[in-house]
Amino acid sequence: MNADAPDPLDPSKGRAVRGMFASIAPRYDLLNRLLSLGLDQGWRRKMIARLPALQAGDRVLDLCTGTGDVAQALCAGLPDDVVVHAGDFCEAMVERAPEKTAEQSRPASFFVGDVLALPYPEATVKAITVAFGLRNVQDPAAGLVEMARVLASGGRLIVLEFSKPKTKLFNALFRLYVFGILPRVGRFLSGSSVDAYRYLPESVWAWAGPEVLARQMEAAGLTVLEQKPLLLGGVMLHVAERRG
Repeated sequence: MNADAPDPLDPSKGRAVRGMFASIAPRYDLLNRLLSLGLDQGWRRKMIARLPALQAGDRVLDLCTGTGDVAQALCAGLPDDVVVHAGDFCEAMVERAPEKTAEQSRPASFFVGDVLALPYPEATVKAITVAFGLRNVQDPAAGLVEMARVLASGGRLIVLEFSKPKTKLFNALFRLYVFGILPRVGRFLSGSSVDAYRYLPESVWAWAGPEVLARQMEAAGLTVLEQKPLLLGGVMLHVAERRG
């Protein structure tokens, strides 16, 4: 029997979420490909296409990197003289990431750390990417303030996150998939003692949505440039820039 999943609305959920991700780390990549029907790789390419113009020595930071999928895409798609760092607060996930960029001419530098306390001075990062992790941060608004702190003037924050589709029919189908099919398949294949694939859809439905996220970005000192729906609104691509 699976243990209870973290409560996505619990303001102190951080430790429980970290433990949950540690429990699914061994099969996380397989489940990502399977449960997204492989679409997640295309979404990450769209994210990387929104990066600003980069120069030699610029730092790109991938947060909530998990097992390093976005970091891998960054290393493959960016010039070798751009510095790629990637971090996550779950050590068991980060342990699996370095092998993904080890064969690149410029591997990423991975670290274990919290979005709420980034180990960088102010205005030292040219771009930050976050794929499907912001809603798992204990305090997303505070996380955005911290990201804005380390972004250089004109630097970009690019976020991929799930959302509730606006179209009634697709909303119903999407809800059926994330609450009906995804938890059953995830529970069967993950081997986790924590009901992680119940938390994941619940966290999507508890997520405040693009309008609230836009206000939080603006309050953090960012200018929202784009909020583009993907998968008929089931996924949103958010692009914001650090104000000077």
